[in-house]
Amino acid sequence: MGQNKERTLIRKMLLIAAAVAMPVGLIAATAGTAGAAKVLDPTAAPSTANCTLSGGTITFKTPIGIVTAGGYQAPLKNKGQKIKIAGVNLSCTSSDVTGPFTGVASGKITSTNPGNTPEQEYSCTGLLGVQPGPGGTLTGSLKIKWTPPFGQSFAGGKKTATAISSIGGGVDGGGHGTFTIPGNPGTGSSTGSFPGSDAGASGTSTDATADTEGQLAAQCQSSGGLSSINLGSGTASLQ
Repeated sequence: MGQNKERTLIRKMLLIAAAVAMPVGLIAATAGTAGAAKVLDPTAAPSTANCTLSGGTITFKTPIGIVTAGGYQAPLKNKGQKIKIAGVNLSCTSSDVTGPFTGVASGKITSTNPGNTPEQEYSCTGLLGVQPGPGGTLTGSLKIKWTPPFGQSFAGGKKTATAISSIGGGVDGGGHGTFTIPGNPGTGSSTGSFPGSDAGASGTSTDATADTEGQLAAQCQSSGGLSSINLGSGTASLQ
């Protein structure tokens, strides 16, 4: 009888111990799962990303235009140009990231060409072709602030900075103006996430204006000229 009581007591103690240990085991398992959900993505070199662009604005410190009688008149002096880019939304995918992710781009550009007359420096015709022209310089950067997918982080950081040394202007099939960075292919440069295998040299982006070429031309001939451009949609390849 004494042995049976001892065995019964031992069983009860084991059951109690198991009951106490079970929540601890569950907590440990849950903690392990939560830790595994935070994935560090290899977004440094040679990682790439493909994005669609939407929205945003380009603002000129000195309005540009087309000189006409009673319309736009260029400034008296050529002091160069400062340009701001803001609010460009990116929707992206990458083979190194699980699921789609987003970003917002903004930047500043300084353009100078001492050899230009004011009419040349602040002409809307400069929106076409590759800038800067001969004798000119163009410097600046476009910075993208990323929002990674839930539970993930980017090894290359939450930002990508792309240097701007040239811009190509044109017109797409729908009659909208386009801007391509860089204007000279193969001369890109970027730091942060998604630099590709050549530090962004092969990267490129093309964005279209919301207004058509005709609408922009009408604004260029107005007395106030063109001080800002609304952007529509485009694509970007970070590589």
